[in-house]
Amino acid sequence: MSAQETSSTRKEFKEYARLMSGRFTSEIKLIHDWPGHNKKKGDLISGVRLGRTSLDGEALILTDAAGAGILKEICAYNASTKQIESFIVFNGGTVFHCVTWKETSNKWNWELKGSMKNGEKVSARGYWQFSDDGKKLDLISNDFTIGGKKTDKLHDKYFRVGK
Repeated sequence: MSAQETSSTRKEFKEYARLMSGRFTSEIKLIHDWPGHNKKKGDLISGVRLGRTSLDGEALILTDAAGAGILKEICAYNASTKQIESFIVFNGGTVFHCVTWKETSNKWNWELKGSMKNGEKVSARGYWQFSDDGKKLDLISNDFTIGGKKTDKLHDKYFRVGK
């Protein structure tokens, strides 16, 4: 996709940050044997996701802890590329660069590239679906590849439990 097709405004970043801020519980079915999780593909794990903005509102900081895994995501609006960009780091050595853009008020598309600790390339496209007045978030992808192999469908579920 071109940068124009995935472009966003600072106002859209603020809207996205508001939607992603808060405390959530999660239900996750693993689509891969993720390093550091001590679980296998197909296992179900639950966890907690915390999202908050920086004091000036220019960054969104997310922590996702599920099973034995944890990730940290820093998300901001890049005025040069006109994109909402994230850098995501997992325990176990997995890293992603992700671009997110608004399709509708309840659907935010994303595209990521990265790698596993062993150097296997990761790429994916999907979306966040917000429902029930922002109380439920679904992370969905039918286009996730690791090491050149397509994974099972990604469908992680998050439920807001606090602001």
